[in-house]
Amino acid sequence: MSQLEIEKIVEKARSAQSIFESNYQEIVDELVVGLAWSIINPETNRSLSQQAVKDTGLGNVEDKIIKNYRKTIGLLKDLKNALSCGILKNYPEKGLIEIARPIGVIGAITPSTNPIATPLNKTLNAIKCRNSIILAPSPKGEKVCQRIVEYLQNTLIKLGHPKNLIQKLPSPISKNSTNELMKYADLVLVTGSQNNVRAAYQSGTPSIGVGAGNVTSIIDETAKINATAKKIILSKSFDNATSCSSENSLIIVEEIYDKVISALEKHGAILLNSTEKEKLEKLLWMNGKLNPNLIAKSAFKISEEINLDRPNKMKIKVLMVEESGKGKSFPFS
Repeated sequence: MSQLEIEKIVEKARSAQSIFESNYQEIVDELVVGLAWSIINPETNRSLSQQAVKDTGLGNVEDKIIKNYRKTIGLLKDLKNALSCGILKNYPEKGLIEIARPIGVIGAITPSTNPIATPLNKTLNAIKCRNSIILAPSPKGEKVCQRIVEYLQNTLIKLGHPKNLIQKLPSPISKNSTNELMKYADLVLVTGSQNNVRAAYQSGTPSIGVGAGNVTSIIDETAKINATAKKIILSKSFDNATSCSSENSLIIVEEIYDKVISALEKHGAILLNSTEKEKLEKLLWMNGKLNPNLIAKSAFKISEEINLDRPNKMKIKVLMVEESGKGKSFPFS
């Protein structure tokens, strides 16, 4: 996509935003709720979730449905009654008035791991503050993002707002077109890989970025072991660990180590022996990079790939390995 084409898309967004920014709080809030419902109504949510898993190969349908609904409902609760238009506060003793003003055109980069909730939630935040938004999805998430934008634009039209308030970059999505969008937008919101976040910060446009999450959790002797294990397995297995709130690894205090491992196994994890760990390591990394065919697959699917010979393999939710070192020689670290 040429620079001129990107400029035209941004100009359409800017024109639509200049019309929309004169709306009152009540009109904006009505639109935000309408946009949210157009995606998370049960029929549409399921259809989009099925396509997301099919196109990206990441996660599972039932968990994506839950994720899309909960994240969006949670955001709507945060936005409800929040002022974002006109006068926000008055400070007569200081002679000051605080007034909300739109930023303009938002460029939003979204990941393949979360191809529905992330574009939708970025859009709701942008519209709440009377901005326009242009979505730049990952190539794998491009088709489902196109459908999302179509649903959202239909809602805009029904409620009497400019269609180009919400757009996406045309197919095929490329790094060049995404980078061009970053240059012409007034603000970049980027969620995804470290490379994408760095590119946003180097674009010359004000940016808010978030890369990989997946923290290390420490379990010490004060923990409620059974409850902790249950929550960790639930978190790690949800949508096949595509969420950045899913734990990356565990550090367990030695005196409760055996009890924690037993509790984790009780809730669906399995600790691999050294031979099984070696097989998993060889399959999980290819030339120093994660094997794309195994990312965000179920524990059962991965166990099949390494020919894991364990009873009740279908019921395994998480594969665990012990790691004693750190650095490139210890990829599980």
